Amino acid sequence: MASDNAGLQEHKWLLWEISPEGTYLTVVPELIPRNWSVDEIQKTLVGNKVVNFNISQIERVIKTASGRKELIGPPFALFEEGKRRYLRLQVTPMQVHFAVDAAILQTDYRVTATDISFLLLEKSVVYGIDYDTIAEILSKDIYGQDFIIATATPPIAGKDAILEEVIQIDPDAKPFLNEDGTADYRKWGNIRQIKEGEVICTRVPPTPGIPGISVFGYPLSPTPGEDFALPIGLNTRIKDNETKLVAAINGFLYRDGRDICVGGVYIIKGDVDYKTGNIEYHGDVLVRGSVMADFSVVANGNISVEGSVESAHLESKTGNIFLKGSVFGLNRGSIVAAKDIRAGNVQDCTLKAGQTITVIGQIRNCKIETQNLTTPSDGQIISSSVHFSGYVKCGHIGGKAESLNEFVLIEDERQKFKDELKSANEFFIKLNKAVELLQEKQFAIKPSDKSPEAENQRKLLASQLVACNNSKEQLQVKRKRLIKLIEIMPDRDALITTNILSPILKVSIFDFSKEFKQELSRLKISWKSGAIRMEPL
Repeated sequence: MASDNAGLQEHKWLLWEISPEGTYLTVVPELIPRNWSVDEIQKTLVGNKVVNFNISQIERVIKTASGRKELIGPPFALFEEGKRRYLRLQVTPMQVHFAVDAAILQTDYRVTATDISFLLLEKSVVYGIDYDTIAEILSKDIYGQDFIIATATPPIAGKDAILEEVIQIDPDAKPFLNEDGTADYRKWGNIRQIKEGEVICTRVPPTPGIPGISVFGYPLSPTPGEDFALPIGLNTRIKDNETKLVAAINGFLYRDGRDICVGGVYIIKGDVDYKTGNIEYHGDVLVRGSVMADFSVVANGNISVEGSVESAHLESKTGNIFLKGSVFGLNRGSIVAAKDIRAGNVQDCTLKAGQTITVIGQIRNCKIETQNLTTPSDGQIISSSVHFSGYVKCGHIGGKAESLNEFVLIEDERQKFKDELKSANEFFIKLNKAVELLQEKQFAIKPSDKSPEAENQRKLLASQLVACNNSKEQLQVKRKRLIKLIEIMPDRDALITTNILSPILKVSIFDFSKEFKQELSRLKISWKSGAIRMEPL
């Protein structure tokens, strides 16, 4: 075959020569363009119907650019256009369908793998080609049947974001089971409590997916996973690159639409009863209704009850208790607060406060332990016992009918003095033993020993004895003072003040007791000169 460059002169820097021995290529180095592309060269060859070129070999010769004629393969062969009408090729980015019309059997044409590869290159199909299927079609002469001869790698869609609630927010209230298997319908555990910084919800971000590859060799973009934002609500915050929703305060969890919120004050809109069960919460509690018999409200913070309190247990571990209504304890109820208790009327109940109890109305048949107790000028205490460490200020103590009220000063000063005296006595014993030991060491030194060592030892022992005896003298003074303080406690003025005192009031102060059986008005009771004293205001 003579040399022939017809149709291949789009690239002037490439000189082609086709002979019976093969196809040769000469690259002119000085004419090579900077932006040459092997894809463009392949496109040119395909456009010229060349079916048997080796593009890798051509690329190697171009990159070498020796300027010499180099063999790149067998003589170029061209596609027989007459075959095209019998070869059906349907191309999409995802698949290539191929079939050979049976009518080709009536011609002299024979289909080759090179023909099919050329048709695929014409359509720019370079990926996912199923050479085994092509070989099967040709080897078995399968005509008139559709085959898939190229398949894309489909993209893998991304995964959606995942939101997971670490703490169950919606109440799943069930009664508490006792050890004997019975149900306690007062215990529900239906408050979803949470502490500041505790994780409420987590978010696993969506994934972008994995790209695929089309039959044209181009990437196929995946569908990214759908993203969902964390349900941030009141008193919550997001951390760790928007993967965690945490509580911003101590409180309880609730929903506001889609959002998750943390409430500070836990509000019971009605009564504390079988519908709510007992309330146990680490923050403040507000009861809009009443607390029914045999139920309890326990909180770390303040407790406020707008209704009444029956024979229930209320306890604030670190705060106050405010009761607008009355308390009817039935001798089973108890109100306990670390700080103050403020109430309307209180009857048949136990009250204990770390600071001050204030009752606006009447106190009847109650047991009270507090630092201070106060009522207004028209407030009244009837048939109750009051243990206090600070003062009692009330309007009216006692009632018209004779009843016993007992007020006891809870004193820890005497005990502190006793503890100090005990420590002083123990130290005094140790000093006595130390003196005895030092004297024994003095006697052990012989009077005849006048050596420097003996003299130094005598001086050291004498100095130590003086120090011990001085300490004993100081300790003796302290012991006498403590004994006197224990016997006669310091004066305490106005421990109890009242506008009206009705019999009988029994007062106990520093192990001394005194009863007041007459009706008196505007007086104060104090501790003076080692005795209980009553004086007018």
